[in-house]
Amino acid sequence: MNRVSPEARQVLKRIFEAYAARPVPEEQTERLCPAALCRAEQQLALRELREAGIVTLRRKIWGEQLYQIVEQNLPMIRRALYPGIPVKAAVGTASIELEAGPGLPGELFRALVFIAREGLPLTAKGAVHKKNISRLAAQLSVQEEQIRVLLPRSDSAELPLPVMLMLDLLLCLGLINRGASAYTVDAEMLAGWLRLPEQEMSNILYGVVLSRYGNPEPTEQHFRYLISAPEFTPGVWFALPEILDWMLEMGLTAETTGSRLAIAARVWIGCLSGLGWCELGNTEEGVLIFRWTDGKPQLAEATSAEDDPRCLIVSAEPPEGTAPEEDDASTPSSLFIVQPDYEVLVPPECSYEVRWVLAGCAELLYSEDLWSFRLTRERFQSAAEQGLSPDWVIAWLGSHALGGLPSELSMSLAEWSKGIGRTGLSRVILLDCRSEADADDIAAHPRLAHCLTRIGPAHFIVQPESIEPVRKELGTARMAPPRLIAGLDEKTPQPWPLVPGDSMQAFAAYALPGPVKEYGLPAGGTSPELLPLIPLQAEEGLLSGLESVPQMWIKEWRQYHGSTAQKVMEQAMAWGIKVRLSLERQIVDFIPVRISRSPWEVQGCLLHHGSEAAEEVKLRAGDWQEMQLLLPILRRNSSSA
Repeated sequence: MNRVSPEARQVLKRIFEAYAARPVPEEQTERLCPAALCRAEQQLALRELREAGIVTLRRKIWGEQLYQIVEQNLPMIRRALYPGIPVKAAVGTASIELEAGPGLPGELFRALVFIAREGLPLTAKGAVHKKNISRLAAQLSVQEEQIRVLLPRSDSAELPLPVMLMLDLLLCLGLINRGASAYTVDAEMLAGWLRLPEQEMSNILYGVVLSRYGNPEPTEQHFRYLISAPEFTPGVWFALPEILDWMLEMGLTAETTGSRLAIAARVWIGCLSGLGWCELGNTEEGVLIFRWTDGKPQLAEATSAEDDPRCLIVSAEPPEGTAPEEDDASTPSSLFIVQPDYEVLVPPECSYEVRWVLAGCAELLYSEDLWSFRLTRERFQSAAEQGLSPDWVIAWLGSHALGGLPSELSMSLAEWSKGIGRTGLSRVILLDCRSEADADDIAAHPRLAHCLTRIGPAHFIVQPESIEPVRKELGTARMAPPRLIAGLDEKTPQPWPLVPGDSMQAFAAYALPGPVKEYGLPAGGTSPELLPLIPLQAEEGLLSGLESVPQMWIKEWRQYHGSTAQKVMEQAMAWGIKVRLSLERQIVDFIPVRISRSPWEVQGCLLHHGSEAAEEVKLRAGDWQEMQLLLPILRRNSSSA
């Protein structure tokens, strides 16, 4: 913003106030042109804003072009155009109306654990099985009434809103994939996610929530990003009416504090409360107030003109010149407390990588400030079925338990491990005959003797590699079994993602997979095509037919005959540029807007030097003396600019 010209700042301010980060149809930008700028100057200003990475130009499939402020630049633009928010703490005793709910990173963790452990299969129609929906909903603490406005209820009526929100976020983050038959965890994306500190997880989630779920109305966008500013310190109460009054004063809204925006602001704060970021309250006088929790997220800002406004890359790599920490028992972030009553207490500084492995072998009970897990025989058995062997689990728990495992607990775990793996069940293909006579005929078949093992009067075990030969021979004998093999739709336990032997450090740092509006349950569709910047030389295309225009009109300050003066003015209007005139012994700039022929007359904006005010006037060809066309391109690129 420091390198942006005053003209570009004027254009940006108009777009920012009227549209925020909503797309602006190209034809609407002319309506937003500042009075002191001509059309060509505005086009150059938009080009400058694109070069600076503040605005993008996109094109829809049918050719319509849209300018759009990069959403992640909204905080930076607000700071530059409206420096210093006069915020102050609310006065009086506060009563809390809505307390902050559980943190969103913890809620996502619960959903991921459920999907990794129990799966999330889909029906033939592509819906999640109702049994799995209710079981997943029981794992979540998010209150449906507080997030009701975030997602349209009609899109997935069979899903409770908390479940819908979790699945939508996990899909946007790339942590799960939707397959033909089930949602599955993406191990590579999950590894990068678990390596992030919880605050970075919260920052990314807040950015997704802002851009995906917030109402796109410009005034509501301004409010959401305004309260995210650093001036709103965590733990301090602020009055909502004062914020809305400031927005009204700055021109960011035309509504009063008792308006629809006030209602929307209250609802939005309520949603942030449900997601663990804010609290909503009232003063003794009934003034609505809010405050951020200690985990207030920080917004990221785009750094390139070609960056997608919703694509944030967060690196979990250590700063250059420092060695990464090893994840072992000596690292404070990898330790937890194991108690004799089988409860495992996880302090806030413990890494999510450790919590994930712990979730594979213990039951997650509580996931707020101090997380709590419980070791159970059932979970111990389940962990073994998903690839976490009992001996490894016991050794891993001992190496991460602060002070080691209690002796009585170690004995219990050792006892549990003795009963695991002593027996096993295998799935076989059973050939079921309608009668014992048919079974006798099959048993006597010379080419099936090595493929079948008879285990009863009418039953055989079929070797898996022999299914097709058996089917072919029985078909020849007019006893072909159906293609569908009963029972094969049952799912066996899947390995726990990122089991021992997988190195999380081998995976890349976490990055959002792409524009969040193109992912999730109610996907918003593909973003319009991002148009490349036009080469600098092609800017002369703004002045069509420049080579055929007399150079004296551009380079000389002189008086012309009436008919020639009309042509000069008509050329200025065609190009959308200014004309410098000598009018009533004053030198002024004029922007022609409309020309009438009978009699000839030009209507436009008169700009007096030293004043930003524009005066609408009508002029005849004899009203001025000297004149000269002003080319903004030449003025910008000249050595004196």
